[in-house]
Amino acid sequence: MLCEPVLADEPSIAIEVFTGSMNPVANGTDGITVYYIDRIDRIQQELSKDLPANPEAAKQTALRRFQRMDNRLSHELANASNGLVQAMHYGIDRYPAIVFDGNAVVYGITDVRAATQRYRQWQAREARP
Repeated sequence: MLCEPVLADEPSIAIEVFTGSMNPVANGTDGITVYYIDRIDRIQQELSKDLPANPEAAKQTALRRFQRMDNRLSHELANASNGLVQAMHYGIDRYPAIVFDGNAVVYGITDVRAATQRYRQWQAREARP
């Protein structure tokens, strides 16, 4: 088993990952918030699949499907919605993105260990006089 060393006096980092279902998170998700931004589109496709041509009938069918949505889909919808709100708050304009402590972003990767290493290197450079 490989373990990454952690110093006892090292402060913890709040990590949020913004990704899509085609870009899975690598190297750990424990204690990390992961938002799957594209889930809203997928759920919308599921709810609107094979709707009747009649607008009123389509509306009723979609409403019934929405009401029958199970806990898993409901959780996915909440996760994606919360992720979009957070992404707008941070000014994130694309994904995948990993946000550290709400103020630093690493774009283009979902490997948490590699992104954390880049973040720490950036912090070390910023701390130099």
